[in-house]
Amino acid sequence: MNALSMTARELESESAQGAGSPNPALITAFNVVQMTGLVLLLAVILTAWLAPSVKRSIAWFNVIISWIFSASSFLLLMGRQTGPEPPFGLCLFQSMLIYAAPAMNACVCVSFALELFFNVSAAAAQTPASRNWKLFIVSLPYITSFLVCLEVLVIGLSRQDVVQRNAIGMYCHFTIPTPSIITGIIVIFVMISVLPVVSVTIFMFIRNWGTLRNLCAEQNGGLPLRLVIRYGVFCLLPVPIVTISLVSWQFQDASPNAANVAVAIATLPIMTALIFGTQWDIFRVWMFWRRSTRAISRKPQVKPQPLPPAIPFPLPQEEIELDTKPKYCEA
Repeated sequence: MNALSMTARELESESAQGAGSPNPALITAFNVVQMTGLVLLLAVILTAWLAPSVKRSIAWFNVIISWIFSASSFLLLMGRQTGPEPPFGLCLFQSMLIYAAPAMNACVCVSFALELFFNVSAAAAQTPASRNWKLFIVSLPYITSFLVCLEVLVIGLSRQDVVQRNAIGMYCHFTIPTPSIITGIIVIFVMISVLPVVSVTIFMFIRNWGTLRNLCAEQNGGLPLRLVIRYGVFCLLPVPIVTISLVSWQFQDASPNAANVAVAIATLPIMTALIFGTQWDIFRVWMFWRRSTRAISRKPQVKPQPLPPAIPFPLPQEEIELDTKPKYCEA
């Protein structure tokens, strides 16, 4: 009986270790997905920053920056995800960024939803949008992420034994649930806040569609309807973020599903890049061959013009006075 019980315990411990041990294939998939999202986000933000024809708001740039922050934080341990434990400083620094990234991503969703709300309300009232809220929109994600980083830093320095690479080997974390609980509370609170803002914005847009229909036309310099829908979809991204985060908390590092959930979370930067990068003004910048072809085909051909005939005698005084009068009717 003792031998059988010992054998059962050994098998159980080996299966638990195998479930929570690093999987090189899943680690590679995790890194590739995160790197793909990072490259796409960098391409989108550089296009919007460098191309004069692409106009974006500060809140839009904050969204891309926050997800670049998130993807970069998960790649800091690349090359040290298996083998000996990484240095304490690197592991603590990555833990600070990883716990701050979800809070920052959720806050930029709120900021973006608020910007959309103020723009739609101003367009419905046909008045200029107030600029008093812009400082709040710009600073909220960075203040929140800084406070989370500070909280993680204090905990990590006071209890260095809890800072280590997780069992699946993909990134560093804390073995205590305190940072995850604090970040989760922030994200849940933000998600609860963003849903009413998006709902009110959609209601205002539908109610004032007769007024906004012309204001939203691209030729009038407004926000196209498809972009409003696209932005509204993005503002709802905290819902899958919180859902996946809550599910991931149920799967501890020893669970065989922990690595799969981590790879699923890694696809969120790609989703953001596709939502914000698949727009025609950005596509036109990337399609340089069509732009050059159009420039060549539309180049006007200069034809020699005949010289005007010489005036044999001076114009009458009445015609001179008519020519010198200002033309008020011309635009």
